[in-house]
Amino acid sequence: MNSARLTTITAVAVTLLLCAATQLWAGAWTMPEGKLYTRVAYSEYEANRYFYEDGSTEAYAPNDVYKNKRRDFDYDEQTWSVYAEYGLLDNLTLIGSFDYKETEWTYQSNGRSLVEGELVPFDSGVDKTARASGLADIKFGLRYRLMQTSNGVLSLQALYKTGEAYDEKDQNLGTDIQLGDGQDDFELRLQYGQSLYPLIPGYFNVEAGYNWRTQQYGDEFRYLIEAGVDITKALYARTKLDGTANIGNGDDGPEGKFTEVDSNPYEVDLGKLEMTVGYKITSRFSLEASYFKELYGASTTKGDTWSLAVATTLF
Repeated sequence: MNSARLTTITAVAVTLLLCAATQLWAGAWTMPEGKLYTRVAYSEYEANRYFYEDGSTEAYAPNDVYKNKRRDFDYDEQTWSVYAEYGLLDNLTLIGSFDYKETEWTYQSNGRSLVEGELVPFDSGVDKTARASGLADIKFGLRYRLMQTSNGVLSLQALYKTGEAYDEKDQNLGTDIQLGDGQDDFELRLQYGQSLYPLIPGYFNVEAGYNWRTQQYGDEFRYLIEAGVDITKALYARTKLDGTANIGNGDDGPEGKFTEVDSNPYEVDLGKLEMTVGYKITSRFSLEASYFKELYGASTTKGDTWSLAVATTLF
């Protein structure tokens, strides 16, 4: 990581710890036996900029043909997400999630005309689009509580991700968009959560893990810093810094059409900040609004996400 990125992480970490909800069905905490936590969310993501391999950002152009032309590219994604945790035992939780996505990227069509004997490029003013919709990645796994104190908990989480729900060979970006990387991944992470009660009605959570990736993509180091606080009996807030750093063992990036010149899509870094406000309608039912900001990265799009969710605890 470069010094600018370390400075960003440090600043965000301090902010998180100062913001440190008593809703602890997340992070390192396991669900009590027989209890079910679900979160259904709708989100919209938009990106028109890109993180290059060195971390710098430029207007988004997923095709080197347009490198020196106008870059009226825009990527939009709408997602329905379902996340669930179920307490198999007090110290063992079953985890599962899946997404349904509708994606679209748009660019302005270009052409050339003969002007005084020379071919001159021009913008046709016609938008070209590529679209896709359907189930995206599916994840499931287990969280096992290793240790618990009066206010803290240490857990180990294993998570498996599969892209079997969509066609991983559908990579014709001129007509369609692949809904994920089409790979099977296995992630193992250590999680520590600490309640701040009775000092304040809040908590913080830190996580670190390793993600083994198959095929072309490089393995990843995963890290997360999270904190939350109950503002009133009904209103709460939380914030997270969720990061991915590639290990550097991915394949070389593809060349030619539909490829960013200064990036390798098989070795991606990304740091994303989440800010969420929730309202407890009852002790088991909450509404949440979230904003996600992509702060730093490499070889991936740079955008913003808005999300609304319904969270429930059942049984």
